[in-house]
Amino acid sequence: MTNVAIPPKKYRRIGVGVVWDRDRQRILIDRRLPEGELAGYWEFPGGKIEPDEDVAACIKREVQEELAIEVEVGDHLITIDHEYETLKVSLIVHHCRHISGEPQAIACSEILWVTVDDLDSYQLPAANYQIVQALRNKI
Repeated sequence: MTNVAIPPKKYRRIGVGVVWDRDRQRILIDRRLPEGELAGYWEFPGGKIEPDEDVAACIKREVQEELAIEVEVGDHLITIDHEYETLKVSLIVHHCRHISGEPQAIACSEILWVTVDDLDSYQLPAANYQIVQALRNKI
């Protein structure tokens, strides 16, 4: 029997924005591209926090890069530590307010404005369900 070394899982800190419309009735979600990790899943926008970048700056940058809109980053909602098969993540989630721009699917396949109750209709990555639960508890 040979011992095969299992490489350590990559770890990423991810800034995540729960982007509310101006009336705070609907949230923006986007669908991951059809290739890559978690292909085709719906998610809240965000991405990897760069070295020496704070969470709010990351969320603003990622939302601008992925959806071409400007947001104001608000209160912290929840931090989730989750392990996927090949990756460990810390999702640092903040409420955001859509300020300007028309959302565009730049780094995703589609985007939708949905209510919190609508979120059950979309396949989300496992860690995202804790975000949905936190949203329900805060409403």
